[in-house]
Amino acid sequence: MQDRSRPVARFASVLSARGWIALGCGVAALAWPDAALLRAMILTGTVLAASAVYEMAFAVRNRHLNRGWPLALADGTACLGWAALTATLTVISYHATLLLASVWLFFCGVLAFLLALALWPMRRTRLAMLAWSIVQLSLAAFAAFDAQAGLFTLLYVGAGYAIAFGVFQIAAARWMRNVAIPLFEPTLPQHWLATRQA
Repeated sequence: MQDRSRPVARFASVLSARGWIALGCGVAALAWPDAALLRAMILTGTVLAASAVYEMAFAVRNRHLNRGWPLALADGTACLGWAALTATLTVISYHATLLLASVWLFFCGVLAFLLALALWPMRRTRLAMLAWSIVQLSLAAFAAFDAQAGLFTLLYVGAGYAIAFGVFQIAAARWMRNVAIPLFEPTLPQHWLATRQA
């Protein structure tokens, strides 16, 4: 049991590290916008790209042991998308960036909503995922329909999102260590969902 849970524990450590870096970069970007905003976004994008590759490799490598591997694959894809958006800020037009950001946020919001449905018996976790889904879908609508927003609005929203994303990743890592790993069963899919409060 412990040996099979070890990859999940390492994965939780990656989520936690990614969360703290995103949180720190978001705070730095808001606290020192002139000096740190763009650098923080680039650093966040770089960290996201590297951790996303690890996350997707982890999902594929452990697909026979961990029934939650599609979630890790989808989350890695989403993080890679955010990294790509960060890299294209100075390459494509502003309106194209907003459109891509809206599509990306919509994808992430739907992913969070589906995860909330999958974890429905776990009340606190379900409510957290639903709240996260609403935040992302709201930002998707804002990016798609607010024609008055400027480039710096996008950057500041990105910094604020980095803070929220960092907190969420840290909370997800803690959930994995305190709930998912103790209940980790690599055999029957119907036992993957927990029935206790989390």
